[in-house]
Amino acid sequence: MPHALYTLLLLALLLITLPLWVWRYFRTAKYRDTVAQRLGFRLPDPPPGPRIWIHAVSVGEVIAAQGVIRQWATRFPQDAILLSTVTKTGQQIARTIPGVCATFYLPLDLPWIVRRVTRTLRPRCLMVLETELWPNLFQAMAAEGIPVILVNGRLSPRSFRHYRLFAHFMRRFLAPVQLFAMQSVADAERMQAIGAAPERVHATGNVKYDQAMQPPDPAKMAELAHRLPRPEGLIWLAASTHPGEEAIILDCFSHLQNRWPTLRLLLVPRHPERGPEVFALVQKQGGSCARFSRMTGTWTESILLVDQVGWLTRLYGYAHLAFVGGSLIPHGGQNMLEPASHGLPILFGPHTFNFKDVVRQLLEADAAIQLEGSEGLLPALDALLADPPRQQAMGERARQVIAHNTGAVERTLQAIQTLLERPPTP
Repeated sequence: MPHALYTLLLLALLLITLPLWVWRYFRTAKYRDTVAQRLGFRLPDPPPGPRIWIHAVSVGEVIAAQGVIRQWATRFPQDAILLSTVTKTGQQIARTIPGVCATFYLPLDLPWIVRRVTRTLRPRCLMVLETELWPNLFQAMAAEGIPVILVNGRLSPRSFRHYRLFAHFMRRFLAPVQLFAMQSVADAERMQAIGAAPERVHATGNVKYDQAMQPPDPAKMAELAHRLPRPEGLIWLAASTHPGEEAIILDCFSHLQNRWPTLRLLLVPRHPERGPEVFALVQKQGGSCARFSRMTGTWTESILLVDQVGWLTRLYGYAHLAFVGGSLIPHGGQNMLEPASHGLPILFGPHTFNFKDVVRQLLEADAAIQLEGSEGLLPALDALLADPPRQQAMGERARQVIAHNTGAVERTLQAIQTLLERPPTP
């Protein structure tokens, strides 16, 4: 009954939003190219031998999955890893990950679609990053005897309150999940409270710490050096910004330039397709700006707009300090771990509920600055620029926070191996 009700609600939602999807289909190529796979067609040909299906919704989850993929491929080289995403930017990153056999878009969570996909791919198990709950997909897996595993699971207090209202349904939806590898003890307790069987729930830690400490690939760094030789002067990197934040950042930057004439800005919107919109905003404010996608020579302008996916992690190595977006607006923040692992002093706004534990640790270590509002960005940056020893000390403390929290990938894989009863390949 719960699954039937869920399916009816999902169908109703699809019908209500159908005009939007039709409009996007004809107007936007990125949606048109994904329709077949979202309906369960044109899937990658399943390779022979055992297959592992990993699902990561978007860029952040795909990046988090890299450590799990890397170690799994080392332990079980005979396994073919299939990686699905929901977003196009996530798919672009997924296609660059070594060890991944094939990538595809997650099909719609309708029973007849996911049953066909499950029987086509027939994976040994399905690993789902963070808290992507797909009741019909999970049920289809259970019907075929395929374990579902939640990796790097988290459940924010806000999500917990919502899910708890439907605890009776959640218990049924979560039943196919054989292992919940949660980021923290608090996440584990909340997952149990909404219906997960306690013996299946483990607090294994946050695999994003492990991934953040992974050194950049030398070939990719060489590619960056070719595209963008290391710039001179002070570099402020504004990472993963959202609508409403770029105007604040650009206004702040124009004021800082008066006092710090060598300061330059690397501006990296969370969604690269917003590049034209952000570039127009820079021009409106009178800034001197280059677009990364159109660079043909040395970066000479004061602002570089990074309008392509896959470069942010490498660009942290060029920066002296970082602001992490999604935090001046009520989005919940973006990943602070990568700038921390590069030893950068970090600033972010008040809205960081997606990274509560990370924020707590960084603030307790005096490794980051949390602003009360956008008006605090200018004075905080100005004070940091005027105090290089403080910049260096904050950055080192940030790096230590990351180093002290590694090990989650190993604990997660040990739990998965125990569930699957698979020793690593000698």
